[in-house]
Amino acid sequence: MRFSRRTFIGGSLAFAAAAHHAETFAAAAPGPDLVEVAGTDPAKMVSAAIDALGGIGKFVRPGDYVVLKPNAGFANPAAWGTTTNPDVVVAVAKLCLDAKAKQVLIVEYPQAKGEKCLERCGLNAALAAVPQVKVKVLSATGADFQKVEVKQGVALKSVEVAKALLSADVFINIPVAKHHFQSGVSFGLKNHMGLIQDRQAFHTMLDLHQAIADLGRVVKPHLTLLDATRALLTNGPAGPGETVTLDKIVAGRAVASVDAYGLTLARFNQKQMTPADAPHIQLAAKAGLGTIELEKLSIKKLTA
Repeated sequence: MRFSRRTFIGGSLAFAAAAHHAETFAAAAPGPDLVEVAGTDPAKMVSAAIDALGGIGKFVRPGDYVVLKPNAGFANPAAWGTTTNPDVVVAVAKLCLDAKAKQVLIVEYPQAKGEKCLERCGLNAALAAVPQVKVKVLSATGADFQKVEVKQGVALKSVEVAKALLSADVFINIPVAKHHFQSGVSFGLKNHMGLIQDRQAFHTMLDLHQAIADLGRVVKPHLTLLDATRALLTNGPAGPGETVTLDKIVAGRAVASVDAYGLTLARFNQKQMTPADAPHIQLAAKAGLGTIELEKLSIKKLTA
């Protein structure tokens, strides 16, 4: 069953996203749970990762409205590793357009002035190659958000989510791999917070780890691509800090699985972290957002 844009707007995000998410799994051909691609050309790496999961047609169909969520929330140079590599974002966008998506929209709620962030992180310049792709910078006024209930949420019972996401047919999450001084790391699950209005409450009024996991119950990407072309190892999320060039991308349908694998790529905060060091990943797995016992997963490693 396919959900139209109108169905998404009129219905519950939790219901619609979960149903479309389940359909995507059902339609997917047998293949790996996770894909790790090494290389130096982001376009080739992204293409190889998605091909290994069955191809872009397993996620995007002709006429779909697609929302992409990179991390573009900081007015820092791309080399700092605080934002998603813009070449990775453009590579994903181009594949969606190749799949005949009707609209591809990048959505972000920056920490500073939106245009300043988009300019300094290099996303604006990179998007010149795909003028069909638009960017939606969410407004702090609240007009761009809609309240949704978090069914079975433990710390989070309701949350104001970007309307642009509520009306999407497909949601692709494109986080960067980086350290975070409060949550341990900021990968796929933490990147969802760039789609909600009140992030401050997560950090000051709620159990941050539980709230991130609860948010994953209603913000459910159909695909997560973790940009680990370079990673911020310390002083995250805003940097500057120690960075490392990893030249890798990790892709998968289950965001908690992608995040758990991401921990193995480098020593974040000067230690080899496990999900116990970033409890939101454990809690997300408990909520059914992916297996974090990596030995139970099928993992394909490629070089592009």
